[in-house]
Amino acid sequence: MRHLVALAALSLSLAGCAASTATVISSSGPGIAAAQSEPAHGPKPRIAVQPFEFRSSEGGPGVGVGMADMLTDALFNTNKFIVVERDRVGDLTAEQDLGATGRFNKDTVAPIGQLEGAELLIRGSITSFERECSGGSIIIASARESCIGINLRIVDVRTGRVVNATTVEATSANRGVGLVFTRSDLPIGLGAFSKTPMEKAIRNAIEAAVEHIAATKL
Repeated sequence: MRHLVALAALSLSLAGCAASTATVISSSGPGIAAAQSEPAHGPKPRIAVQPFEFRSSEGGPGVGVGMADMLTDALFNTNKFIVVERDRVGDLTAEQDLGATGRFNKDTVAPIGQLEGAELLIRGSITSFERECSGGSIIIASARESCIGINLRIVDVRTGRVVNATTVEATSANRGVGLVFTRSDLPIGLGAFSKTPMEKAIRNAIEAAVEHIAATKL
């Protein structure tokens, strides 16, 4: 009898799962086919983003990693760059190494030697991260606003030369440029700031950074 009750409960649970809904937030970036068919030496520069260094007294290293993730997604979604993975490139090489063992169907494994190199590398450091702005060079209207300052460098990988450098400053009161799709959720490292003024400042900083990078026309 207990088995029948347990089975009935499981059936109801599965039925509830089947009836549940999920929301998928689509991006404005290229689809899979478009991204794979983009010529490596075409008009779009190949670009990679390194995890940001964190140099502010408030917050922590996870903030830099999270903001670099958001910048990577946003650059991809502009459809103006070929964005190559660098933060987790070890996962890609490990999968290719597994394929090279001969234990997998050779028609389904990724061949070694076809990973694409970046032409440009984005390096960033977070110099200020304030839940309540104290001023500085950022003009604020309220002490309840949050502020972020990011130093960005674009480096030519071939020569190691810095080809562009700028400082992005944003507050929770700034209005985003509205040109770039950014993820609806905050990545790991930034979740504690969800639905706070700091989240608005983070998103505004990413919007401004992407707008600047796209405008450099490298």
